[in-house]
Amino acid sequence: MRVGEVLSGVPANQNEIEIATGQGMGDCGFAFQPGEEYVVYAHRNAEGRLETGICSGTRPVDQAAGDLAYFRAMAGAPATGELRVRAGLPNTGVRAAVTVVAEREGSRYRAVTDGGGLARVSGLPPGEYRVHIEADGDLPDDPRVQVNAKGCQEAIVFRSLYVTGRATTREGAPARRVEIQARSLESRLGDAGTMTDGDGNYELRIMRPGRYQVGVNLQRTATSAMPYPRWFHPGTGDPALATIIEFTGQHEVLHLDFALPERQERRRIEGVVLWPDGRPQPQARLFALDSSFSPLEQGAADENGRFRMDLFVATPYRLYALWLGEHSKAVSAAPLEVQPGREPLMVRLVLSEQGNRISEDLERASRGR
Repeated sequence: MRVGEVLSGVPANQNEIEIATGQGMGDCGFAFQPGEEYVVYAHRNAEGRLETGICSGTRPVDQAAGDLAYFRAMAGAPATGELRVRAGLPNTGVRAAVTVVAEREGSRYRAVTDGGGLARVSGLPPGEYRVHIEADGDLPDDPRVQVNAKGCQEAIVFRSLYVTGRATTREGAPARRVEIQARSLESRLGDAGTMTDGDGNYELRIMRPGRYQVGVNLQRTATSAMPYPRWFHPGTGDPALATIIEFTGQHEVLHLDFALPERQERRRIEGVVLWPDGRPQPQARLFALDSSFSPLEQGAADENGRFRMDLFVATPYRLYALWLGEHSKAVSAAPLEVQPGREPLMVRLVLSEQGNRISEDLERASRGR
């Protein structure tokens, strides 16, 4: 591209520049046209090349009057940048009147947060800065931020509680690819989760101060991918006996190992989907939802209207049958409540209700939340 005006990032005497972009087939590439003029927002990619795309703000000049006015207003501005640092996460309590430090190559720039926990560090030479709160010192949570000439960058400095440990099976083997969860006792905004690695090790990062419990399947019912009952550290299904972790907002590392319970056994549910006159309905759809209306299992009836589902023995379910007929007119069976138990069940689901009962119940449950 031939360079017209430059805000920053390109020498003022450079006449041409190469901008990389995608080809526009789902890769966010920008469709530049020869002979047209554009305002270009670009970044340096991993190869060090300038790159842009459809989400960058790049646009034809005739659609960028506001951008051009800003660029020209900033033409005489110093070739430095500003860093806006917020001390604390939103809705968790901000830190006012603390000194924020932006550090780069031995130089330290300071500013004090206002009543809203915001500090503005101005006059920064372009480059990468490590940002931290002076009273806390350097901590692993401290962000690294790239500041550009004549630009403004934002950063948030907050502290985390890291919960690390190892999950094992009842036999002592590593519990691989199991999701370990932290459940907030005060707000679901604090919930966190992570997967164990091949040795059963995990690291949870908790960012919102409060009280927590750690375990598996704390927010949902067992699934095929996670066939365990709800289980808390140190090894109990009773939340009253679970370990309580309190995060005060200060950097901390806590180590918790625990053994998982036995995987839940499966229970066979067999049946047939029929019309009120006794005719079977081939290919009727089957859905099993838990008490919170989370879909857990689904399937389809065979050519004789028969079906089989393997569900967990300790979980209550609501079983739905649905048929989408001509013109997508749905007919449903009244949902069947399946209580926990080990014995196999034989059931009959009769398509007697007009409409999609599962969609209606899911919508009703969503409104109730």
